[in-house]
Amino acid sequence: MDITGLTSTPSSNDPSAATQSLTENFDNFLLMLTTQLQHQDPLSPTDATEFTNQLVQFSQLEQQISQSDKIDDLVALQQAAESLGAVSFLGKTVEVQSDLTLLDGGSATISYDMPSGVANATIAILDSDGNLVRTLPGSTGPGRQDTIWDGTDNQGIVQADGHYTVVVSAVDADDVPFEDIPIYFSGIADEIWQFEGQTFVTVGPLDVELDRILSVKLPDTPPTV
Repeated sequence: MDITGLTSTPSSNDPSAATQSLTENFDNFLLMLTTQLQHQDPLSPTDATEFTNQLVQFSQLEQQISQSDKIDDLVALQQAAESLGAVSFLGKTVEVQSDLTLLDGGSATISYDMPSGVANATIAILDSDGNLVRTLPGSTGPGRQDTIWDGTDNQGIVQADGHYTVVVSAVDADDVPFEDIPIYFSGIADEIWQFEGQTFVTVGPLDVELDRILSVKLPDTPPTV
């Protein structure tokens, strides 16, 4: 009876699924090996070399199951370490790349990165329904730029505080548009949570993966007198 082929490792990226598959292979291997020993011809027992190879397969499969369990433990420890580290972000100002801006107290800061060679730039501010609220001139200098919005629309009407979407457009001297101008959002981190093994930080309306966080700093505080 051939027992080869039972030690292949499944291709699934899910460690728990891999462990389950290996365990099933382990049980099948043990059942087939026991059955082979029970039904072998006493006058012509299983070849010692073949039997040894099968025992080696048995040992390798057992090691795979053990290693898979250890990998699960390491992944769990890494996730716990990520969550623990992210707790230090709570209450601090976190910056991510996002096209949102927060209008608070009638003022919003719009941060973006301008490439070199910009001749003209425009900032469009949209409400939650995608309607144009305000158009502002953008800075044309290269590098990080900040434009302040006073919270009024194109007719001078004061808008409600909240989150708005920003679109930054720029062209060079030949009116050729630049693509993908990065826009940045800053807010206070107020929650840490996990989903499907990934740690997220809630920053205002955003649920941000840890690897998307660009900077973390203490929030601005007014000077004491």
